[in-house]
Parts: sequence; structure tokens; C-alpha cells
Amino acid sequence: LSLIHRGEFLLRHAKTERTNMGGDHARKLIARGRDDALNMGQFLLREGLAPGHALVSDATRTRETFALVSQGLGQNT
Repeated sequence: LSLIHRGEFLLRHAKTERTNMGGDHARKLIARGRDDALNMGQFLLREGLAPGHALVSDATRTRETFALVSQGLGQNT
């Protein structure tokens, strides 16, 4: 499968826990969010879409989302 870049993607973080003792920035993905993020990466791969570059917040939930989407795309982060 050939991966191509078509424009820009805006991807929001996956489903997270409601609160975290470390504050909003430390909120982690829940099981559903982890599954959804991995599935999104696999969907992008099936559709032949892949981001060329990524700007990712340093919030825990966005880093986790990015890692799982990348895994679904077959890429290492």
C-alpha cells in the first residue's frame, strides 16, 4: 500500500479519564481511547493517508494518542 499525504489533518486526542490528580495536563487515555487511537491509525493506513509531520502537545493524552495512531500506521514514534 502506498501512503500519500493529502493536505492537513486535525486530530483531537482520544477519550480520556475525567480527572487526574496531576491536573488536566496529566489526564491519560482510557481503554476506549487507546482502542480508538489505534483504530484511527489503522484506518489512515487502509485509506493510504499518512501525515508527513505532526505537531503534538506535550499533554499526556495527546502524546498517548499520537503514539497509538503512529503504531496503527506501522510507524515508530
